[in-house]
Amino acid sequence: MRSLAILVILATALAGDVSAKKVAPKPVTTAPAPPAPSKPPPPAPSDPYAITAVPRVSISDIPAVQGLLGVQRLGGWLLTDHGGDNPIAKSLVAPSGSPTHLWFYLIPAKGEPRRLVNASEASSFKHLPGTEVTYAGHVDMEKKLKAFLKGAKTVALEYSPKAAIPALSRVDAGTLELIKASGVKVRSSDTLVQFTKAVWGDAGRTAHHVAAHHLGELRREALEWLAKQLAARVRVSEYDVQQRLVKGMTTRGLTGPAPTVAAGVNTADPTYVPTAETTSLIKRGDLVVIGLAGKSAKGEGIYAAHTWVAVADTAASTDQTALFALAKSAREQVIALIDSRAQAARPITGAEVDRTVRAFFTKSGAAAKIAIRTGHSLDTELFGSGTDLDDFDVKDTRILTAGTGFTVGPGLYTAGAFGLRTEVSCYLGPNGLEVTTPSQDAIQTLLTR
Repeated sequence: MRSLAILVILATALAGDVSAKKVAPKPVTTAPAPPAPSKPPPPAPSDPYAITAVPRVSISDIPAVQGLLGVQRLGGWLLTDHGGDNPIAKSLVAPSGSPTHLWFYLIPAKGEPRRLVNASEASSFKHLPGTEVTYAGHVDMEKKLKAFLKGAKTVALEYSPKAAIPALSRVDAGTLELIKASGVKVRSSDTLVQFTKAVWGDAGRTAHHVAAHHLGELRREALEWLAKQLAARVRVSEYDVQQRLVKGMTTRGLTGPAPTVAAGVNTADPTYVPTAETTSLIKRGDLVVIGLAGKSAKGEGIYAAHTWVAVADTAASTDQTALFALAKSAREQVIALIDSRAQAARPITGAEVDRTVRAFFTKSGAAAKIAIRTGHSLDTELFGSGTDLDDFDVKDTRILTAGTGFTVGPGLYTAGAFGLRTEVSCYLGPNGLEVTTPSQDAIQTLLTR
């Protein structure tokens, strides 16, 4: 039954429905029943508008994967890796140990899955459903690969034509040539990856909310501490604040990259992260940007990301306030756009979202201050395998898929002066868009006098 439910979701999404339509239940007329005080009261009706989790498809759920292959008219999904070069396939197949030889796992549109692995590493793949073929040496492997792929005319790979989406271009050119030489046509596995790796699932959504809560608390505590240091005229650097955040993440059981803490002119660099050698002191009047990203260090956590803007003063400058207002307006427009498309069951691509933001900034006279894309996918990796809100670095023509999450973080940067970004994490449920981290409405002031 679970596989059937998943197939309904998959077919609906691929047909262009990114959300479930809200249909009010039809009234049912029945004769009044006599009172029965001894019976427990009926359960409260569920909220038809509540955002719910979409199940993630496991590659061990062969009927569900094959249903998705059928919808896409694919002969199979060929997952392959060599020494960790394809982290998507490695994550999904999850071989035990650390295999170093080239391996293949084929889920055909019909029939039983099969794997081709080096004989010395066969035990690493015993958990997979299907049959096994082993090889010894590259000559034997090439010979057996042709027979292994027989019948699969078109297969999906972690491949993006012309590297249009680099995050999906994980199969090297040589392996691609080897597969094509077997007479097989290759297509991108972008949609398959969306439903197997990028979808959060129930447990992932819960883990994300836990991470989002901790990040919000860490940011709040760090700025409160910074405000006290500034008020007491204690010298404090970006690195001091960052290391306080790093310690807090460890204490709260989070893992993730070193937080961004930028002050003054350093905020004009969207990639700036302080180190002990490069840090700057935070001075009165400085704009301060804090960017946090993390997930639970235990289990299969889902990342949350959160960026906040403050000023080491009693008020932000006119230029700072104006720039933040533009970024905030862009953020809210993106959220409204995606949510409205979801409510209307109309698809939207990541590139379209990014273009909308750029058009708004251009109309506002801030086109020259654009230096980053609008947002990126979130899953077990900070830069996940789902759709990015991007028509800047790459043109992401993938559709935003129900059950996945991403950041919305428009930023504007004035070279040599200052820059800012207002970033939230979001989850696209079957009934709409949920913002999972705090949304900043104005630049936070850190001093009262």
